[in-house]
Amino acid sequence: MGSMKRWRRRLAVLLLALAALLACVPPAGQAYLTDVYLTAVNNQVLEMDSATMPFRSGGVWYVSSRVFEGTDLGVSYVRSDLMGLAMLYTTKIDLRFDLEAQQVYDKQGNIYNGSAIEKGGVMFFPVALVCRYFDLRWSISETETVPLIRIRSGEDSLDDRSFLDAAALQMRERYLEYEKSVTSPAEEPGRPDVTPPPPENPPPVQAAEGQKVYLLVDVRSAEEARAVLEKLGSAQATFLLSAEQMGEGDLVRSLVAGGHAVALRAAGTAEDEVEEEILLARELLWQSACCWLDLVFCEGRSDTGKLLEDLGCAQVKRDLLLEAYAGPGALLRAMGGYREDLSVGLDGGSTESLEELLEGLEEARYRLCAWRLTA
Repeated sequence: MGSMKRWRRRLAVLLLALAALLACVPPAGQAYLTDVYLTAVNNQVLEMDSATMPFRSGGVWYVSSRVFEGTDLGVSYVRSDLMGLAMLYTTKIDLRFDLEAQQVYDKQGNIYNGSAIEKGGVMFFPVALVCRYFDLRWSISETETVPLIRIRSGEDSLDDRSFLDAAALQMRERYLEYEKSVTSPAEEPGRPDVTPPPPENPPPVQAAEGQKVYLLVDVRSAEEARAVLEKLGSAQATFLLSAEQMGEGDLVRSLVAGGHAVALRAAGTAEDEVEEEILLARELLWQSACCWLDLVFCEGRSDTGKLLEDLGCAQVKRDLLLEAYAGPGALLRAMGGYREDLSVGLDGGSTESLEELLEGLEEARYRLCAWRLTA
């Protein structure tokens, strides 16, 4: 008899909890707040705060210093008002943001494209630059409520798809808490209920006649490359590989056999280091697939033109980055403003949006090409 009563009490508690949860779920068709984003670091969903909300400026996504404070990314943040610097650092490397000159450089003096933005006393950093420099991953994903910007490091964090499933309830709760804190009070009696008309659908993107697109896929492993190849199908792309990856025969041969281009992702900070990388990559690529290396991608460097020319190489450049936009649709709309050939970069570790991007490129009649020396 006692066990039956305990069972009934537990059932009542569960029903109350379920009712409270359902009460928090917006009714079907309700619009969510715009220009609002969830933020996650590895497997942790951060609290939502208007003062530290990610935002986009000039086509670049920015995240606040909060993602580097009290999280497990392995990157720390410090600011010196006396020196006019904000710095992100690890035990080995750092990235320094000169707030007055609006420049970014490291302790070796290498300068990078970008700047920090201060809003309401909070420092915001360009997430794509920071992640590339510190070898982190970032992504933008749609959720049940508003988009999620996630930064992750290491192999112990869930992939984006698994994380979205595992954290769905927590993300919804975070959003509803935020919505409740910022929504206006109840309508005053007698005030008309005016519902704005739905926005018109933007016109479809259409490529200029003969306009080409070069996909630059940054892959860090053979597994990432295989996943991208499966999504690409017959479409051709340019794969950015490190010098060491040029020696992975199976990987390189599969790329070359599929008609894809292979470019060195140079990591050197000094000119002589870049030259050594090119010569090593050229030797390994020749041994692996009997191919001659003539494409080099130097992130954040503009002073390597003479060196590359002397070595018979072309510099691969990236005009747009998929991860800097809220999905393929937003990227395609941005591409519609260009009438010349474009190079579009994407992270090989996140292939969820690749199929949608390829479909959009085909519908817009872009010519998808692999980068060649004469591109």
